[in-house]
Amino acid sequence: MLEARAALVREWIEEATTYIHEQLDSAIEIQHKSNRKDLVTNVDKAVELLFRQKIKENFPKDRYIGEEKMGETPNNLDGGVWIVDPIDGTANFVLQQNHFAIMVAYYEDGLGKLGVVYDVMQDDYFEAIAGQGIKRNGRVFKPKYTDKTLHESLIAVNGGMAMTNAHKVQDLIQESMGLRIYGSAGIEIIALLKGEIAAYVSPRLQPWDIAAGQVLADEVGIKVTQFTGAPLDLMHRNKVVAAYPSAYSRMIGNLKAEN
Repeated sequence: MLEARAALVREWIEEATTYIHEQLDSAIEIQHKSNRKDLVTNVDKAVELLFRQKIKENFPKDRYIGEEKMGETPNNLDGGVWIVDPIDGTANFVLQQNHFAIMVAYYEDGLGKLGVVYDVMQDDYFEAIAGQGIKRNGRVFKPKYTDKTLHESLIAVNGGMAMTNAHKVQDLIQESMGLRIYGSAGIEIIALLKGEIAAYVSPRLQPWDIAAGQVLADEVGIKVTQFTGAPLDLMHRNKVVAAYPSAYSRMIGNLKAEN
């Protein structure tokens, strides 16, 4: 049952969080992946191994997609597939020791069934089981807003995209009430759920960056698509817009035109 899986995920995240807090006062080993700003640490790797081991022990037939690729990665979403980001916002983790998240999603035959985004340092836990709404820290979460317009709201945009005006995103920023950049897709999804922003836009989200957020957003009517308007492809990197309906309707035309 999905409720049983959700309970296990909560236990695993609690174990991972204890480990992360223990490491904050230790010398963290940092490596670079695609460039000097694309970081991975020994903590990312250890947390990913924890999730891989827990899933293998409890659901041996399920498969796993993880950011650090520390094992076999499936080439499709058939059957049960877990999609995990052990530390989303690694640069924030390293440089701020704040503003980072753990994200865990479970999909069956490509359909999101369970999504969790956990703000580690704020101890803020968002969980969704498909069709059952969202819980925040174990209690039913009722969103403050069902819709938000672009011109009356703040929006979050990937920093590089904002600086280079990719897809003419600065036009949308100017139309909004202002720009926020969080440096973690998970933290931005939480801000969206809480109604602090009307939209989040990023031109390069990997499956583990958005899979859990997709499940949560679906429960409250927040639209999540590629810039083309097509559904997300969770086997590849996506250009993603996640937004309340009115903001989405205003923004998607611009994003499509410049795609």
